[in-house]
Parts: sequence; C-alpha cells; structure tokens
Amino acid sequence: MNLLLKGGWLMIPLGLLSLLSVYLIIERLLTYRTYLHFSTSFLEEMENQLNHGNMEEVRHLCTPQDNIIQKIIGKGLAHRKTSSRNIELILESESNKAVSFLEENLSLLAMIAGVAPMIGFLGTVTGMIQTFMAIAQEKNQLSSQVFSGGIYEAMVTTVVGLVVGITAYIGYNYCIARVTKTASRLTYLVNLFLAHTT
Repeated sequence: MNLLLKGGWLMIPLGLLSLLSVYLIIERLLTYRTYLHFSTSFLEEMENQLNHGNMEEVRHLCTPQDNIIQKIIGKGLAHRKTSSRNIELILESESNKAVSFLEENLSLLAMIAGVAPMIGFLGTVTGMIQTFMAIAQEKNQLSSQVFSGGIYEAMVTTVVGLVVGITAYIGYNYCIARVTKTASRLTYLVNLFLAHTT
C-alpha cells in the first residue's frame, strides 16, 4: 500500500478504473452464467429436432426458457401462425436485442483497457518531470532522495496502469468471444427454424 501511495494523484483515477473494470467483468460473467448456460447436448438436440421439423419437441426444449436460445426460438414458436416474413422480422429483432444485451457495457470495458495504460504513461511523464525539476533545483551534491519521489511516481503509475489495462483487455476479449460464439449458434438455429416454418 505504501508503494501504491507513492504513485501520486494519478493513482486515484487508476484505482477507480480498476474497481470499475472488476465490477464490469463480474457483472458480465454473472449475466452470461444466467443466460448462456446451455450444454452441448442441448444444442445438438435442438439442431436435430429442427432438422427433422419436430416443432413439438422443439417447444418442449424451449419450455423452461432459461437461456437466450430458448427465449428466441420460443418467441418464434409463439408466432408460427403469422406470415413467414413476420416471423423472420420478429426473430431478427429478438436476436439483435439479445446480442445487444450480451454486449452491454463491453465498450466501456474496452475503453478502460485503452485508457488505463495511457494514464500510467502520463504518470511516467509527470514523474520524470518532477525528477528533473528536483535535480535542477538541487544546488549541492545530488542524493537519491532528491529524485526518488518522481521516479517512484513514474514507475508505480506505469505498472498499475498496465495491470488495470491488461485485466480489462483480457476480460473484454473473453466476453466478446462468448458473445460471438453465442451469436453464431443463435443465427444457425434461427435459420434452421425459419427453414422449417416457411
């Protein structure tokens, strides 16, 4: 803690960004745990029943509606008696809404991944400026205490900025990978559903 305090005032925004990134990552992971908890066997069974046009079995698979795929395919089943164009529009709208929900706040996480290292590098510059100012003002023999404060600020803010940025970057890419994979599966199953209802 003493070492972190030597980072100067820039540690305040870095600390806030750190807390925010951890919150966003945990919030997204809990959301995905709630809405993306489908097994490989579920996906295979859904695909198999759609390929065979067994809509009653598909309805049975979608009855709990615990995950995104069940909710969207279930929405399509509820509108089967409308025109094929309307079903297509409804499922497209619901799919876009679901993906948008899964991507919520990820842009903020990406921003933290970019901004935190920049704040760290800003601390490097301000720390070195303080060091050179201290050296310039020192008229007698230089000692390590003269410029240690500035160097501490430069190094600590750089390290903390990189740690916060790397954490946010890893969290962002993990979340994006899960969303992309889910969107791909969802698109495939929705297309199968539409192929057997039109």
